[in-house]
Amino acid sequence: MLVALEKQAREAAHLAEKAHRYASRDSYAGYFQFRAKVDEFQALIALIEERLTRLEDEHTVELTARFRQLDTVMLVMLVRTSTRFYGMLKENVALPLGARELFLPELRTLSDMRDRLMEEPEHAEKMIPGVTIALENALVTVQALIERAPSLPDFGDQFRLD
Repeated sequence: MLVALEKQAREAAHLAEKAHRYASRDSYAGYFQFRAKVDEFQALIALIEERLTRLEDEHTVELTARFRQLDTVMLVMLVRTSTRFYGMLKENVALPLGARELFLPELRTLSDMRDRLMEEPEHAEKMIPGVTIALENALVTVQALIERAPSLPDFGDQFRLD
C-alpha cells in the first residue's frame, strides 16, 4: 500500500507543476486534476490508517513513520500549489461564472488541513517551517475570491410549470 501511496504522491507532484503552468494561462483544469489526485491520495491514506490500526507486528512503527512522511509531503505540496494557484487567481479582475461553487469545497479542504495541523502545531512547524502561515494565507485568499466570485444562476423558479 505504501508503494501505491508513493506512486500517488509522484503523480500529484507532476500534476502540481502542470497546475502552476496552466494557471498562468487562466486555466483551472490543471489545478483541479491535481486536486482530484490529492483526493485519491487522501482516500488511500484513510484506508492505510484503518489497516495500520489493525496491525500488531514489529513493522507497524516503521510503516506508520513512512506513512506520516508521505502524508507530510502531500500536505506541503497541497499548501504550496494552492497558495500559488489562488495567489495568481486573486490578481484576475474577472472570475468565471460559477467560480464560487468551485472555491467553496477548496475552502473546506484547506480548513480541514488547518484543523489537522493545529492538533500538533509545534510538530507541524518543526517539520514544515512556515506551513501554518502559508495555509492561513491560502484560506484568506480563497475566502476573498469566494466573496467576489459570481455564483451559478438559479433558474429554478423561472422555468417552473405550475
